[in-house]
Amino acid sequence: MANPRIESDEKAHLIDVLSALHPTAKKNSLRRMIDHGRVLVDGNKASRAKEMVHKGSIVETLSRSEGDGPARKEDGIPDPEVLYDDSEILVVNKPAGLLSVATPRGEADTMFDRALLWSSKNHSTRVHLVHRLDRETSGCLILAKSTGAKDMLQRQFKDRTIERIYHAVVFGKPSSESGVQRARVKETKDKRVRLIQEGERGGKEAITNWSIEQTGPIHTLIRIKIDTGRRAQIRLHMSDMGCPVSGDTRYGRGKASVNRLCLHASSLGFEHPNGRRMRVESEIPPKLFSELKRKSL
Repeated sequence: MANPRIESDEKAHLIDVLSALHPTAKKNSLRRMIDHGRVLVDGNKASRAKEMVHKGSIVETLSRSEGDGPARKEDGIPDPEVLYDDSEILVVNKPAGLLSVATPRGEADTMFDRALLWSSKNHSTRVHLVHRLDRETSGCLILAKSTGAKDMLQRQFKDRTIERIYHAVVFGKPSSESGVQRARVKETKDKRVRLIQEGERGGKEAITNWSIEQTGPIHTLIRIKIDTGRRAQIRLHMSDMGCPVSGDTRYGRGKASVNRLCLHASSLGFEHPNGRRMRVESEIPPKLFSELKRKSL
């Protein structure tokens, strides 16, 4: 979803333009948004409420997760593993167990924090979150370096033109070499997700294409292409097949011997903001192969 934005119809102070964009917000709340790096004027971070905004300028407000936050701490936050970097986009390799962005609790170290600090230090450029990976999932995560690039990439996710490939080590072996899971996914009132069974109403379409790549004594390595990006979609679909992702403590059989969820976002294929089709890949982590080769439970 695009961030709230407005085109100024006259020369005015920034705080007044923000009041027009967020008419129910108090002035102090709008000033905090500026202080926390959540206000952009023509793509540049604003710093003063009384800054003059020219007619035709675009004022945009960012989500809390995309803002700088009050006095972010740089000490102790590691640099990201960069898979691809240019003037328009940044693709990083998210570790398993790390949040993509902070929750309302305000975690100091997230993948977004690492990418933002790295880009600020190395390119004097901020980044914008384009999509997310579940905390337990590792792999390719793309960020944009301008609001225009962000909007373009998010349209591709919405239009399902981005090719998202995952690899998962699952318990057991599917009964066929490949297939497509189409069970719908519904988010409950307590923010959990579940599959909608045949005959039930509601839920959103979820399409998971899968094929076997390798088999082990107990587990199977599966290549997965998702056409939709519902939360926990792969984990739910694999569990519904009777082959839950190894290490899935919510929908599967509990912890894996390698102490992680064996699900990895291994590649992203997309149209670059410059119009070029490209693909960025992340190697399957060794821990997934260790789990695949495991001979006993």
